[in-house]
Amino acid sequence: MMSLQAGLFGSLGKRIGVWLLLFLVTWGLVVSLSPLVPGPVMAQVEDVATPAPAADPGNEIDGFPVRLDNTTLFRVRADVSGVTAAERANIISQRILAIAQDSAISPDSIRVSVEGKQHIVLAGDTVLFTIRPEDERAYGMPREELAATAVERIQQGIITYRERRSLRRLFTSIVTTVLSTVAVFLFLRGLLFATSKMLTNIQRRREAGTLSVRFKGIELLGPGATNYLVSGLIRLVRLGLILLALYLYVPFVLSQFPATEVLGESVLQKIASRAHQLVEGFVAYLPKLVMLAILALITYYVIEFARQVIIELGRHDVYPWFYPEWVQPTIRLVSLLIVAIALVIASPFLPGFGSPAFQGVSLFIGALLTLGSSSAVANALSGIILIYTRAFQLGDFIRIDNIIGEVLEKSLFVTRVLTPKQETVTIPNTSVLSSNVTNFSAICRESQGFLVLYTTVTLGYDVPWRKIHQVLIEAANITADIEPDPPPFVLQTNLNDFNVSYELNAYTVSPARMPVIYSKLHQNIQDKCNEAGIEILSPAFSALRDGNHSTIPADYLPPDYASPGFVVQGANHQSPRADG
Repeated sequence: MMSLQAGLFGSLGKRIGVWLLLFLVTWGLVVSLSPLVPGPVMAQVEDVATPAPAADPGNEIDGFPVRLDNTTLFRVRADVSGVTAAERANIISQRILAIAQDSAISPDSIRVSVEGKQHIVLAGDTVLFTIRPEDERAYGMPREELAATAVERIQQGIITYRERRSLRRLFTSIVTTVLSTVAVFLFLRGLLFATSKMLTNIQRRREAGTLSVRFKGIELLGPGATNYLVSGLIRLVRLGLILLALYLYVPFVLSQFPATEVLGESVLQKIASRAHQLVEGFVAYLPKLVMLAILALITYYVIEFARQVIIELGRHDVYPWFYPEWVQPTIRLVSLLIVAIALVIASPFLPGFGSPAFQGVSLFIGALLTLGSSSAVANALSGIILIYTRAFQLGDFIRIDNIIGEVLEKSLFVTRVLTPKQETVTIPNTSVLSSNVTNFSAICRESQGFLVLYTTVTLGYDVPWRKIHQVLIEAANITADIEPDPPPFVLQTNLNDFNVSYELNAYTVSPARMPVIYSKLHQNIQDKCNEAGIEILSPAFSALRDGNHSTIPADYLPPDYASPGFVVQGANHQSPRADG
């Protein structure tokens, strides 16, 4: 199975690697060759890749930017002849872009021509724009200085624009793209290989039974749960690293070429902005995080202090009113109360506290608990009451209504009882609290006393009661788990019309064996009555006793026993003559 899994991981990794390599190489080539596409196609690419100046729209005070290749050369502040400053900046940007794309026009051909009060900036014979007195007033600078500064910046911008689109720069960008593609491919291939090895090792350890989480000798998570959590975490981290690598790779490649540089820089700026916001949010949240850590530390030590106090209260030799079985439930309840108080105090420091989403979730959870947990709360309160009333403990033999058995579990919500028929009965604590609970083990456990078992036998008036007492006590003395001291005793509970009710009482310290003890006791009563010649008869059978065989088993009758004849007597108590 391990070799099959390794083969599956290997083949899957190879296929993913091949497709990923093809995708990255194709993407890199498309982006690399896009600047070489001539004519209208290139213009379309640039129109799509270059965003509108809305990223820096400008304003009336600072002016509106004149851009070339997403770089601001200068700003226009003045309106002239019904043309706004924004419109002038847009027209000048388009003219400069046309000059920059025309390789026949040299940057040195850009000059200033003075005509009266106007300074005209020319590129060869093409007019780029005119500096008017309005511009001089808007900037508070002489027109000559404004014109010279504008010409210098336009020349430098055109040189930079053409240099970035030169063959040497294009070759460097292609090489950078290919190297980054290979680096990303190797990283992803190594990531897939490493995670596959880790998953295979985890599966091997799970099958060997060594994959588990233990704390102080207690197994917190078994192999299955640990395998699920660790494998899921590895796959999640792998997916995150793959997305992060692609998220950094794509903007980096786009930023290498002028046609897609704006898009790449935009994505990188968004990434940097999101990362900056994340860091700022984390730094701003640090004081609240410190407060949460302090509250958690205080809560931990308060719980530990309360735990030690409760354990001391449970010492029977010092505080007899606090029973030892109350220690663990009290620790749980007090810990729950302390944690609840700590959560209430810490809630203002939680992320998103006071937001509509936080309030909505709180209302939903509150409504859910209010509507759906009424029975659970009732069972929990009943469980707490049962714990502190000490009605029964684990291992006690009890009766709840008509259910008899040994207590297996006493939780906050239910009580589980194991019957003598090995049936596990789960009873809600509300039902237990509202029922009569008979505890057969309490007297033996708490005061080292004895449980009295009793059974009733009805016998006729013709049998001497002293003889019956003796027989019943002998039957009790030979029964297993019946204590000889105190000795068994018999009570005559009723004088009926046709018989007497004899109640045999006997002591035991084994309540859990009560069904077996009763069965053995009844068997011994039968044996002892038979040995003593006492018949256990119903009144109807006794009325027709003449001429019938004895009900005592044959093993207890003498060998020469014969059924008696019918007794017929006359009026003077004499038997009639046979010939009569």
